[in-house]
Amino acid sequence: MFQSILQETLAEENWQEVQKLGGRNIPALFPLGVIEEHGPHLPLGADIYWSCGMCRIVRDKLKSMGEKSVILPPYYWGVNHCTHNFPGTFSLRPQTMKQVLFEIFENVRDFSFHDVYCFNYHGDSYHVGAIADTIKEVNEKLGISARLVLNEMDLPLFGWQGNEDFLLIVNPEYPMEWFEEEDASERGLLDIHAGAFETAAMNYFCPELVDLKTAEKLPSTSLDQEGLQKWLQGGDVTRESVPLGYAGNPAGYKAVGSIFEKILDLQAENIAKQIIQ
Repeated sequence: MFQSILQETLAEENWQEVQKLGGRNIPALFPLGVIEEHGPHLPLGADIYWSCGMCRIVRDKLKSMGEKSVILPPYYWGVNHCTHNFPGTFSLRPQTMKQVLFEIFENVRDFSFHDVYCFNYHGDSYHVGAIADTIKEVNEKLGISARLVLNEMDLPLFGWQGNEDFLLIVNPEYPMEWFEEEDASERGLLDIHAGAFETAAMNYFCPELVDLKTAEKLPSTSLDQEGLQKWLQGGDVTRESVPLGYAGNPAGYKAVGSIFEKILDLQAENIAKQIIQ
């Protein structure tokens, strides 16, 4: 879908154009993610590719509604508590990440962008917590309005209610028939990392980076509650419980892929409407 995560972002503009854009009071879309192992079939940059791709879809949706927006250069140095023992996974301390993010927001404020919407597709609780903590701090100290875009179904993972002023909750109505093809053997299990949904996402955004032949041969490692607790411990325990680095069912990407574009379109429309309201 794109050649570079910098493509179509502020990084391609010159400083005079940035000055003009900052003075127009337009929303800034900020892709966040990490560089992290994603099994033997997906690239390390899967999360940031997804974030960048979603920012583009929301930008185009806003444009169709008559609203201009800008995509900030992506941030991809985050916290990887669970997978940091795998080669290729970069991980910062939460405090380091918060300090770097805060200073990035200071720059964004200085460019005169006031409304910033953060798109993150990396679910590590330490990583998400660092983003949320930073957003709350910059909103208070820098006088901007930053919000984390979050799917409603993920609220319980972080103990939030959905009415927090630092969140934009994505809550479109999905037709239930879209999910009727779910593999019965996967019911009650957790496909949380480099499984069906994430493989489908990467195959949509960057198909040239996905090894589908390998994905189709991988057995499911979707987690039960006991497996989830091992995953959350991180380090050697995580690597021993999922030695190939994925926790899900990569071969199930086809069923998800058949509806993935429709899901993204509904989400983008829901987000765009909330941005312009």
